Amino acid sequence: MKTSDVQRIREKLGLERKEFAELLCLSGVQPFKNIETGQKKPGKLIIRILHYLDSVSKKEALTFIEEFKKHPFRWEKW
Repeated sequence: MKTSDVQRIREKLGLERKEFAELLCLSGVQPFKNIETGQKKPGKLIIRILHYLDSVSKKEALTFIEEFKKHPFRWEKW
């Protein structure tokens, strides 16, 4: 996956960097910018999510995102 793919996927979904960073459970916009500009390589899980979002239609991707958001990360539960 190229860095240009990350930006293309984000733009396909109509998401701002902050929204995409939150979706990928990154600590903020800067870590996402680092991935999008190629300064940092994303982890395997993020790569898998990006590949999935790229492989499905925009409608399917947005449905996945809405479902995913219903399960927020709560460290105290683990």
